[in-house]
Amino acid sequence: MTIPSHFQDWTSSSSARSARGKISPAPTRPFWKRPWIIAIAAAALIVVIVVIAVPLAILLPKSKKHHSTVLLPLYIYPKTDSSWEPLHKAAEAHPSLKFLVVVNPNSGPGTSDGVDAQYHAALLKLSTFSNIQMVGYVRTGYGTRNLSAVLSDVSIYGGWSDKNSSLAMHGIFFDESPHQFTEEIAAYMRTATKAVKASAGLQGPKTVIRNPGVVPNAGYADDNTDISVVFEQSYTEFQTLRKDLATLSEGRAHYSYVLHTAPVMGKDELRDLVSDMSAQAKFVFVTSNANNYYESFGTDWDSFTDVVAA
Repeated sequence: MTIPSHFQDWTSSSSARSARGKISPAPTRPFWKRPWIIAIAAAALIVVIVVIAVPLAILLPKSKKHHSTVLLPLYIYPKTDSSWEPLHKAAEAHPSLKFLVVVNPNSGPGTSDGVDAQYHAALLKLSTFSNIQMVGYVRTGYGTRNLSAVLSDVSIYGGWSDKNSSLAMHGIFFDESPHQFTEEIAAYMRTATKAVKASAGLQGPKTVIRNPGVVPNAGYADDNTDISVVFEQSYTEFQTLRKDLATLSEGRAHYSYVLHTAPVMGKDELRDLVSDMSAQAKFVFVTSNANNYYESFGTDWDSFTDVVAA
């Protein structure tokens, strides 16, 4: 229908006025930017993190501190009162750290007359430390030394406590223990270890330590042997053999690693080394000495004992 002309201006002008007078609505935020949506999303994210992180923290293996004992081959003659002072200071600084000290007056105990006055005094000093336990050095020559001589050395060490209870040894360290099996030498070693456990003069646990320096043949397994030194080599050799050593089946309480010729390293690096050793062996020793390894305290002695004690 045609609108009368007199209404056309009014209609168009009215529409125009309406359009001009209309108030545009305020612009709206996208749905995902609204505050309540953001709050819900944040809460959901926190829940997801908790649900994932807490089980992982429980299930993932934690770094475990392995408490170890320092096995110290003390092949240093105490010429002066300060000759063994680094050991004294370490024992005092770390009263909770245990030291198993191999004393070696003369590639063994020497004669039945006992040690000289200087060595006697040094042993008495060591006996005053509750965290130091002494064991006597006996050489077996890989099973070639005369068995009667080996048993005599064990007996002499046992007799020290008769002279003075403070001189008592708490076991024997059999150096140059065999690792290649023969039944004859296995019987030889069993006789030697039985003599330690049967000794009336040796005190405490009468600890038997064998030192083949490498992993011995399984035929040398012996109920009277408490600790086996399955590694006595250089730092370089340890890097080569560490994976093989980690496959040993007995618990770490039965093993010792003795490492020499350690390079100069920072305390963190030394800590990592000791941690790797301690994971597999409870009784450990590290020295920077590249010659005459046990006849002096290495430059890293203090750092080594610090990290073992930490």
